[in-house]
Amino acid sequence: LVSVEAERLTSQYGYLRISSFTDSTAAELESAIDRLEQGARGDAAGPLKGLIIDLRNNPGGVLDSAVHVADDFLDHGTIVSARGRTVDANFRATAKPGDISGGARLVVLVNGGSASAAEILAAALHDNQRAILVGRRTYGKGTVQTIMPLSDGTALKLTTSRYYTPAGISINGVGIVPDVVLRGPERPPADMDAADGGGAAREPGPTLAERDPQVSLALDLLRSPGRLARAASAIAH
Repeated sequence: LVSVEAERLTSQYGYLRISSFTDSTAAELESAIDRLEQGARGDAAGPLKGLIIDLRNNPGGVLDSAVHVADDFLDHGTIVSARGRTVDANFRATAKPGDISGGARLVVLVNGGSASAAEILAAALHDNQRAILVGRRTYGKGTVQTIMPLSDGTALKLTTSRYYTPAGISINGVGIVPDVVLRGPERPPADMDAADGGGAAREPGPTLAERDPQVSLALDLLRSPGRLARAASAIAH
């Protein structure tokens, strides 16, 4: 199944929806950004100025994929670390130089269904002052669990370590509070406009940004650097 969908909201701003993290997610995301950039160049509008990364209702999945995606947008810094009872349970992942978006501004959408690997990506981009988080508190799944088979055919599940954000915080049981917190009834993410994920012509009618209030707010933040900067200041304080 495809885990990444993409479309251009305007000639200068793109949208990426990551529904889960699989072994192919990083490659799918890189291909999607290539298509978005080609579309922007085709419009003679230059490179994309900003991207919305939608992690709403993303339950997580393959940790390495989330780390790879974070690395795609980061030039340096810690992505995630883990501390546990054994040597193997302790690790730290750090970013290598190179930002595939060329420094485009980022807004990440999250909600209570954003968990595990999705929270790791959101925290990595947030704590490295790379993205603004918009939405609702995330689920709070930040443990590494190991299955130990027993001789009678049953198995024992043990928590062997905890994940920590680049800021050194364990999100387990508490989640991540976005920079811009939305309140009131929550609508499910709206269906996307472009069937092929590459910015195809839209059918007549309201666009994704017009049908999805959270996408609309994120697009407004990307278009208004002053508002984005004020939201970003919450990361450092």
